[in-house]
Amino acid sequence: MKILDLKISPASEGELELVGELGVEEFNNFRSSALKSLGEEVKIDGFRPGHIPEKVLLEQVGEDKVLWEMANLAIATIYPEILRENKIPALGRPAVTITKIAKDNPLGFKIKTAVMPEIKLGDYREIALSLSRGKTSSEPEVLPPITDEDVAKIFDQVKKQHEGHNHSDEELKKNIRENLELEQKTKLKDKKRVKIVEEIIKQSEIKIANLLIENEKDKMLAEMEAQIGYMGLKFDDYLIQLKKTREELRGGWGEQARGRVAFGLVLGEIAQQEKIEPPADELKNEIDYLKSQYKDVAEERLRAYASSLIVNEKVFEFLENLK
Repeated sequence: MKILDLKISPASEGELELVGELGVEEFNNFRSSALKSLGEEVKIDGFRPGHIPEKVLLEQVGEDKVLWEMANLAIATIYPEILRENKIPALGRPAVTITKIAKDNPLGFKIKTAVMPEIKLGDYREIALSLSRGKTSSEPEVLPPITDEDVAKIFDQVKKQHEGHNHSDEELKKNIRENLELEQKTKLKDKKRVKIVEEIIKQSEIKIANLLIENEKDKMLAEMEAQIGYMGLKFDDYLIQLKKTREELRGGWGEQARGRVAFGLVLGEIAQQEKIEPPADELKNEIDYLKSQYKDVAEERLRAYASSLIVNEKVFEFLENLK
């Protein structure tokens, strides 16, 4: 696709700025797709969605809305092409600014994107070995026993859930105890894993673009909103109780967001250095499972997510099994 006067230049640390224009003809090629997309969203009496004549649709939504829909579709198409053609190792979601938009004119754009930062890892093998041997940790690794009191706390609730099933009280308590022990072991394992990666981060040099940190804050906000929703609460009401706005919440998450980004980057860098890749069969199984759970999500996104999950697990196993 023809990009006019494309300029690629460094922005702030770890970021690139892509500035250019999409030619008139190429931009106009997105008009029919934009009209179709808007036509499926708009409801007009007497017309079925997706079957609204262009003239009627334009009277309803206006030319500006069509142009902006064209711009969204165009950027979604040309941005991956620019990255691919210029071999740019972009990370995260870009920040897009439309600098010029008008009918029968080129589309002007400015895209800021984070790129893979320079990472100088500490000696992750030695760090993992030291922590596994307890050389840098004074915390005991012996799990406290599950007591009868622990089991009793959730026995009544579980028993109600199993009413009508042929399970004896002894059997239920045995299952509860086993599940509590498994949960306890999982928490301990996760805690050890986090400690290893955090120690590697401390002993590494990582330059993280601010754009990645801001993207991570957005993820954290979405996660919090989802969790509040699962509790049956409205997020806006929750914010009122906290006496904070969304931006005030995000503003206090800088270090936490940076830590989360660094965590992922370190795992990715170790995977690259150790040539750790997801086995084809495991990847297919995970994608098939995710498809059944998230039917509206594009397969490409599911594949990337599944690959990340499997690779991260393989990296942890690699670090845990060093000798």
